[in-house]
Amino acid sequence: MFKDILGIQGVKGIMLFTRDGELAFKHFIEPYNFEPEVKDWWGLYIYTLNGTKEAELVFERDRLYIRRAKGGYLFVLASNSAPTPMIRLNCEILLSAEKEAGSQKGLGWLVNERKN
Repeated sequence: MFKDILGIQGVKGIMLFTRDGELAFKHFIEPYNFEPEVKDWWGLYIYTLNGTKEAELVFERDRLYIRRAKGGYLFVLASNSAPTPMIRLNCEILLSAEKEAGSQKGLGWLVNERKN
């Protein structure tokens, strides 16, 4: 489901969070130096977004692209050299496909599985 986004040069990983800030899914290209499950500040991002469609946070070396999805938020971690327009486009394609597939497949399903 995430292979197109993960295939973009510079993308380091993907995380999917419920609207309550709980990690529902993660996949990193290479082992990353932290475990997102133990970071309680993810919920801060989600509460701060408060329904925002998308946001981008730029740090010294990395970028965090956040996109609202059905039932939660999709976080894409990438280097600053990663092409933002490609990340946005692939997220839009993924979320459009999710809408067409309905609630039995896609990101909404992953979020619901985490809740249960």
